[in-house]
Amino acid sequence: MKILLIEPPKKFWFVMGEYLPPPYNLLLLAAVIEQQLPDSTVKVIDSQAENLDWFGLEEVIKREKPDIVGSGSHATCNVYKTVRILDMVKRVDPEIVTIAGGAHFTMMDEISLKEYRNIDLIVRYEGEKALIAVLTHVQQQGFAKEGLKSIKGISFIHNEKFYRTEDHPPLTGEELDALPYPAYHMVPLEKYHFAMMSDNPYVILEGARGCTHDCSFCSQQVFYRRHFATKSVQRIADEMEWMYDKLGRRFFWFADDNFCNGSPKLIEALCKEMSSRGITGENSEWFAQMRVDSILNVGNEGLARMNRAGNYWQLVGAESPFNEVLDLYQKGIEGSQTIEAIRLLKKNNILAQLMLVLGHENETRESIQETMRWATDIVKPDLIISMLLTPYPGTPMYEELLTKNRIVDFNWTNYDMIHGVCDMKFLSATELQEELYLAYRHVFDSWKRRFAGILTRNKYKRRIYMYYMRAGVIGQLKRLIP
Repeated sequence: MKILLIEPPKKFWFVMGEYLPPPYNLLLLAAVIEQQLPDSTVKVIDSQAENLDWFGLEEVIKREKPDIVGSGSHATCNVYKTVRILDMVKRVDPEIVTIAGGAHFTMMDEISLKEYRNIDLIVRYEGEKALIAVLTHVQQQGFAKEGLKSIKGISFIHNEKFYRTEDHPPLTGEELDALPYPAYHMVPLEKYHFAMMSDNPYVILEGARGCTHDCSFCSQQVFYRRHFATKSVQRIADEMEWMYDKLGRRFFWFADDNFCNGSPKLIEALCKEMSSRGITGENSEWFAQMRVDSILNVGNEGLARMNRAGNYWQLVGAESPFNEVLDLYQKGIEGSQTIEAIRLLKKNNILAQLMLVLGHENETRESIQETMRWATDIVKPDLIISMLLTPYPGTPMYEELLTKNRIVDFNWTNYDMIHGVCDMKFLSATELQEELYLAYRHVFDSWKRRFAGILTRNKYKRRIYMYYMRAGVIGQLKRLIP
């Protein structure tokens, strides 16, 4: 049995610069298939890394003659690309079994199967167990849909009837430890880079999955069902050492939603284990994201330890200075905490990337301007990335705004956090689009901030400002205004 897992041709989020990430989820699933179904053949086709356009990808599918093709869309904005792949597969050979997965298809399984009829089956939530069960079934019985009803964690249509089988429970920490390392041997590893962040090629490393918090706009907390599970310190360090020694990587991107769930004990143990393996800030660098309250919980000593271990950049989801907005988002933090969290990061030589979410239901031009002044003049992070509130399917925010008829754009391609898709009380989707452009102008068109960014001793911050000037990001945002 031959399986292809395909990453489609697509453009990446220009706001964060020129970059090419490895298709981590597909690489992990491929490794699981290699481990548990050794009689099968599995390949990962990364269209970007292999410079394949849609015509080239179709030729690959024809040449490989797979029995099963899988593709996924964790990001809603890439849904149509996944659908296009599976449509293409059915044109090549209608007998090929097509499987979709990821957050969007998990939340919109019935609608997707009825609208996109070239999807044979959807794997919901984490895919490792369900996908192996499906592949085993196909290998033993062919694609007999009647037999699929006993497999947990999948959705499909049979005889025009929709079926959603019982959910798989989230994976435990012990189960994460048992997963193989991602199948990086299947892709051209040297192609993966993040120009704005580092000269070193990079890999993605998963230390944990999920989040126990309730942010109303976040698809991750819904996808992982508010469950947090972490690999052991030993396993994380083993994988990092393997990437360092065997893959020759020096830049690691931790994919965790909230690094170590903000546990000072876990962070201390992990940093000590890294140091014992010879992985430190002197020879490596790594990115992580943490909540504001987690940063405060880890504290000055913990952040200093992280920096010595190589953590040089953190993404911080602050979202807003206003406590009433933070309550609306169900963040569980206060705006004043953000100021202290950013101060601690900068004190410990960790580049502080502040994330803001603009466009809540009661947003006005004045409140956006006040938010941006707060960010630049009071919080003063190294980098500010502003996004428009995007109601991802399955989230509480989506259900609320859908009920209130606030959502005016259901073109999933625009669900990328830089397109206005909602008409709010005081600002339309178009007006929010304009305000996003003005927010970036406020940050990057200030000559004072430009000179400070270019002349700073912080080489990473200097790279950021040089990129924004060179790439014309402000102009690209202006062109998004209808």
